[in-house]
Amino acid sequence: MKKKSMDIISGAALILFAVWGWYETSIWKESAASSGISVKVYPRAVFTGLGICGAIILIRTLIKLVRGKDLSLSELSAIIEMHPVKVLITIVLMLLYIFALRAFGFLFTTPVFLYLSMLLFGERR
Repeated sequence: MKKKSMDIISGAALILFAVWGWYETSIWKESAASSGISVKVYPRAVFTGLGICGAIILIRTLIKLVRGKDLSLSELSAIIEMHPVKVLITIVLMLLYIFALRAFGFLFTTPVFLYLSMLLFGERR
């Protein structure tokens, strides 16, 4: 049950991150010299891919839950209440990561974010 819960949380988080990314790119100013392709194209393609992957993870997990067996109320509450502290810490880490990207750049902040996330959830692979 733990893996399915994590899949639901990660799928939803990816979708929310993609929506946030689309919003952020919508407020960027475009250059008058740009013709056709602007600075928004690549980031929006990445955010679209993240959103699609998040939706696939979320839908696939929900289908497995519904088809696999009847979902009891105790299992549903276990999904909803799964490690709320870790989820909140992950959200704070993501916000710090977003702000650190502007200050330090991708190459420095991404490994630090990934290391802290793996440390938080006990993943060593």
